[in-house]
Amino acid sequence: MTPAVRRRLSLCAAVAACVVWLAPAPSSASAQPLETALTDPVNFYGPDAGLVFSRVRAMGTSTVRIPVHWRWIAPFTASKPAGFDAANPTDPAYDWSFVDPLVKLAVQHHLKPMLGIYEAPDWAERSSEGPVGAKNPDPAEVAAFGRAIARRYSGKVMGLPRVRLWQFWNEPNIYRFLTPQFNSPFASPVPSNAKALSPEIYRTMLNAFAEAVRGVSKSNIVITGGMTPFARNFAGTPAVGPLQFMREVLCLTPKNRPAPGCKERASFDVWSHHPYTDGGPNHHAEAAGNVSLGDLSKMRRVLRAAIRAGHIRSTRPVRFWVTEISWDTNPPDPGGVPADVHARWVAEAVYRMWRNGVSLITWYQFRDDPRRGKPDPEVYQSGLYFRCDAGVACDQPKPALAAFRFPFVALPSGGRTLVWGRTPFGRRARIRLELKAGSGWRRVTTLATDRNGIFLRKLRRPRKGVMRAVVVGGASSPGFLIGRTQDIPVHPFG
Repeated sequence: MTPAVRRRLSLCAAVAACVVWLAPAPSSASAQPLETALTDPVNFYGPDAGLVFSRVRAMGTSTVRIPVHWRWIAPFTASKPAGFDAANPTDPAYDWSFVDPLVKLAVQHHLKPMLGIYEAPDWAERSSEGPVGAKNPDPAEVAAFGRAIARRYSGKVMGLPRVRLWQFWNEPNIYRFLTPQFNSPFASPVPSNAKALSPEIYRTMLNAFAEAVRGVSKSNIVITGGMTPFARNFAGTPAVGPLQFMREVLCLTPKNRPAPGCKERASFDVWSHHPYTDGGPNHHAEAAGNVSLGDLSKMRRVLRAAIRAGHIRSTRPVRFWVTEISWDTNPPDPGGVPADVHARWVAEAVYRMWRNGVSLITWYQFRDDPRRGKPDPEVYQSGLYFRCDAGVACDQPKPALAAFRFPFVALPSGGRTLVWGRTPFGRRARIRLELKAGSGWRRVTTLATDRNGIFLRKLRRPRKGVMRAVVVGGASSPGFLIGRTQDIPVHPFG
């Protein structure tokens, strides 16, 4: 990142400099609840896990997304062992030691575990081309494992807690998690006329998994694997664009109409996406079929079209979730978003997702990764805590932590100032809106949240300055400069 770009980013917290996209305001904030969650593939494990889960709960989150590597739990063999009962959670060939402690810790800390299953064992694969753990898994084996894991965490086995949230696969529209993506050679660039194969493969697996876990309990909630936001046609790294993938899974045409000859409904309760963004919270992806934060309305329209067409088999009203989102920060990543700007972006990103119908938002990750000699673009520095080499106990929170816990925005809208926020934990409260005045704050107005801790109001005044929201007798949000948020191109991973 050049010094000029860095200076422009740093000004973003103090200057109104670009056009912001605003969805039509809902008639009532009560119509759209919001929960927050966190996922981390590394820091949920190890001796500091208890402290990590405690701090995750203190962030105001309700849920933790726990990665579940099927291949780590199943027998690590080239072929399926004789006599192995894959649908039996107590079969001695299974190793649940990677999952049991995390489920227990989550429940102990009043967090809902969302188990995200992906990476098949070798003996469950039906192809040989592509990365490990992603080669067209057998739907029958998917169903057997789905029954086993849902039974294990049914609340009826070995005193283990009950799990209700089940995410099937991770980013199934990209090669590293599922192959084949297209009907073209994996090691060659994807031709423009290539047919996408991964949507149908995924739908078949998803339906097998959904039937299995719902067969254990009808109250289980099935979540689709959040998609990567960008298409790829490169040799050895293909990805189907998220809108194309979604439409083909849901049997829709590019105009969101029922696709002729596609009759199989998709079974799930929540559609999930990972809208990583090469810019700020209003940034649109360059390609029309990609979906970053500024494009979520396109995905919502596809989901609504599928619901209207009856192409989704669900046990409850279908929801829209984000199961990963983040930006790296500077520090520690010199290519990341300056930490103060990052806090503003986080608060507004939460608002933008909510305005587009997202009812659960998952941040990636808890703390920054260690460099270990790797270049910054290969290291995730998107934690809500700065990493302390001595351990989690001495980690320091980033400014974005407070914005994620208590997001608040104050944005120009039709000659007024739109204010929106969500209290920590989404609790109902009385809110005092305040304007920065010298070294202190003065009251602007007082209002009530809805039952989900959300408030939305348009004010005639003020139209400039720094505002914050304060729970009467409780927490304060970070201050937010009234104005449009600058959009500067920055790679989400630095």
